[in-house]
Amino acid sequence: MFIESQQPRCHGLSIDVEEWFHILECGQTQPVTCWSKLDSRVNRNTEHVLNILDRYGVHATFFVLGWVAKQHPTVIQQICERGHQLGSHGYTHVMVSHMKPDEFAKDLDMSLTAISQAANKDVLAYRAPGFSITNAHLWAFEILASQGIKIDSSLFMGSHAHGGISLDRDSPFEIVLPSGKRLIEVPIVSLSILKKQIPFSGGGYLRLLPTPVVKKMFKLAEGRGSTLTVYVHPRDFDLYQPRMKLSPTRYFKYYVGLNGFSKKFEELLASFKFDSLENVTKNIRFSETFSLETPFEDKQSIS
Repeated sequence: MFIESQQPRCHGLSIDVEEWFHILECGQTQPVTCWSKLDSRVNRNTEHVLNILDRYGVHATFFVLGWVAKQHPTVIQQICERGHQLGSHGYTHVMVSHMKPDEFAKDLDMSLTAISQAANKDVLAYRAPGFSITNAHLWAFEILASQGIKIDSSLFMGSHAHGGISLDRDSPFEIVLPSGKRLIEVPIVSLSILKKQIPFSGGGYLRLLPTPVVKKMFKLAEGRGSTLTVYVHPRDFDLYQPRMKLSPTRYFKYYVGLNGFSKKFEELLASFKFDSLENVTKNIRFSETFSLETPFEDKQSIS
């Protein structure tokens, strides 16, 4: 079931901590056993993001791959020392839609163990690689809750290359599971422009769109009462990262707008209020329950 929330006044800021080669469904991706032999850029890129956040006094939620935490525990320690929230992004960046429930539970457990050991604290947030929790994979919520996850940010409102769900939500809400356990969901929302949904708060759209356009879309979303969640990757700030061999369309999507993205990111931090997903949701009051024992219906009304 759903529980409706009042709108917080602050937007969520999230960083998916991956290496440059963690691109989904790419035939050129090396096997996990070879990852440690590849050039690592996650330390320097994450440090760059942390320095920007320090300058603006902004906290964020860092969704970290368990593999990264295992290989680079100092990255996790730096994130914690600077006051940010930690979350899991899975262990080896496998989409939920590519796993059976027992495989997902194992992947989640491995990631939580690696991150919590590096941080010396519990991990209470999760984001699926590729926002890959869909109507067919709602079973994942029970597994998340059973392993102590309190905040999820895996639902992408609308179409997405690797996931997405047709649900008309524009702010955080609470999921009440059949078991009685609860999760706060912080979805990725889009803005309808000329009948097309534009997920402008992350990914290729955020890097592609000119800064004035992005800021205008933020203001339009705020005007309708939306709470947005920005999502970026450390590699988004790395103009000189190695390039993967991708189709022309995907190559454009992953590498457009790298030049100047740091400046765009800083302009957003200066123009709007952001915080970690934990802080954004901590003072929300929830009311009105809705059944979630069946898959979401297209554009289901839950207000």
